Formats: sequence, C-alpha cells, structure tokens
Amino acid sequence: MNYIKKEFICAFFHALNHDCQAVRYVLIKNINGELPERLKDGKDIDLLVKEEDHEAFAEFMRTHGFRKTKHPLGRKNGWNFAYQLPESEFWKKQHIDCNFYIDVSFRLCCKSLTPKTWIPLDACINEDVWRHRVWDEKNNWWAMDDETTLLYLIVRSIFDKREFQEGYIRGIEERLACLDYADTQRKLRKVFFRYTPRLTEQIKAKNYSSLIEDYLTFADY
Repeated sequence: MNYIKKEFICAFFHALNHDCQAVRYVLIKNINGELPERLKDGKDIDLLVKEEDHEAFAEFMRTHGFRKTKHPLGRKNGWNFAYQLPESEFWKKQHIDCNFYIDVSFRLCCKSLTPKTWIPLDACINEDVWRHRVWDEKNNWWAMDDETTLLYLIVRSIFDKREFQEGYIRGIEERLACLDYADTQRKLRKVFFRYTPRLTEQIKAKNYSSLIEDYLTFADY
C-alpha cells in the first residue's frame, strides 16, 4: 500500500501556517489518525476555509504547485449546492510522484436526504467553528474543537456515510463527555431538532447499528 510522504503533508501545513497567515482554516477530520504519516495515495485531506479567505487561499494553492480539478462530488458530476452553499473545491499537487489532493469546503455542510445535494449546517455551527478552533501543537495545524468535531462525526455518519464506521465510532466515543455539554446539545438541536434527546440516548447506549433507521423513522420530528 502506498502512502503520501509525510514530508509533503507537513510541508503543506507549514506553508499554509507561515506563508499564508491571513487564511483561516481548520482540518475537518483526521479519521484513524491518518495524518501525517498514513494517508493513502489518492485519498484527500479535508479542509474548511473561511469563506472570506477564498481568494487568498486559491492564490496560495496556485503559488505552491496545486491545480484545481473537477470535484468528484461537485456540480460537474451532477451535485447541487443548496441554500447558497459555495461549491467545494478539489486541488491536486502537481509534479510529484503521488496523488496528493486537498478537498476544500467553505462552510461546514453535509449531504441532504435529497439525492446528490449538499446543504450547509446551521449558521451558528459554522460561526462556532472559527470561534472555538484549536491549535494542534503536535501536528502544527488548526483543528475543530472537540464539541464541533463530535457533532460533525455524528452528522457525517448519518447523512454522508449512512453508517457508523469504526473510525467514526472511535472518534465519537473519545469525545463522549462533550455530548452532555449545553453547547453541544444546542448545536445538535440545530440539526436533529426534537430527535436530539433520543439521539443522545442512542449514542450513550452504543446503538450505532440501528441509530440511522431509528432517526429516519422518528415520527415527532
């Protein structure tokens, strides 16, 4: 199995942190601790970039040898971006011996239950990403705080993956204490509304295999 060289990944984040300090970003997820040493060749890194910094980020990417390519889940492949959600971008590093991709979103979002449609998460969630982002001292990159990460892992499992995969479950359970925080519950209600208390119970009971069906058949939404 081929992995993207650690030095490529570390160099990317070093440049983003030092050459382009005006660009606000967070690493959206790092499932199974793949970064920086075990990212498979051809698998992308998911970043969220503040919408106002879009042009500065694009200039940074071009300057550092990346070229924007057709997004596999973008408009050219039949996907819609609802509620004025900016389309995500897919960038590929040029002139290296591996397939190194950066997948960039400008608002935290998920797949709608409507086929091939992306929708943004509530504005308060997107605002909190920037208010509460944390600096990862070990890896030298900006990441989402534990509460927002917990929310995102749940949302992505239900709406994007349609299953709770092992790495996602591990990430959820590492942050389980956050589930009862008032701020976490506030954010969850922005997505799951009246299902939120039951969602909390289901996760605490580790009912991952039946949770999605339970959510989709919930009658008092």
